[in-house]
Amino acid sequence: MALWRLTPIDLNDRTWLTSEVRDILIVRAPDALTARETAGSAFGIVPQYIPGEDPPLDSPWIHVGLVKAEEIEDDRFQSEGPTEVLDPSKARQLWIRMTRPRRQG
Repeated sequence: MALWRLTPIDLNDRTWLTSEVRDILIVRAPDALTARETAGSAFGIVPQYIPGEDPPLDSPWIHVGLVKAEEIEDDRFQSEGPTEVLDPSKARQLWIRMTRPRRQG
């Protein structure tokens, strides 16, 4: 299995409202598309409704114009194992969810 670095390119795009993480990710996956889909599944959120605006419906992680995907080698991570987000770690992912501001309304 390969290691992929997913790097956000355009954080000003409204599609980022559907992701709770907007940092570089390391994902173990067989290909770039699976890495992108895994990131989207791990960090997808429903954005807060803004009257008069259509909310983004998909994850920024799957958009080639919003996220650069590069296959990498990194001794910190094992390439063998299931498809998953390796960085941020599971503990950091939990902390992100626990400290995210709660939606009002």
